[in-house]
Amino acid sequence: MNRKHWVEALFSFFIIGSGQVLKGDGEKGLKLILITYFVIPIAIYLSLAINGLLFLTVMGIAIIFLILLWIYNIWDALTYEAIV
Repeated sequence: MNRKHWVEALFSFFIIGSGQVLKGDGEKGLKLILITYFVIPIAIYLSLAINGLLFLTVMGIAIIFLILLWIYNIWDALTYEAIV
């Protein structure tokens, strides 16, 4: 079935991982939420505690990674068919 999940994509637009949870793929949604709201900020904070130049490098990479993760998250919520 080639069905689009517009409501789930809208939820994923605002909160990363929520669209996957709504579709029934809670494990993937939880992983996306944990990476976005815990792992990346902890890595940024630790790099700030170590060195200022390292912080700038990690912050730049994190911003690019988060933008790509956000786009993937919306696309996945829109097209992925969860197996229930």
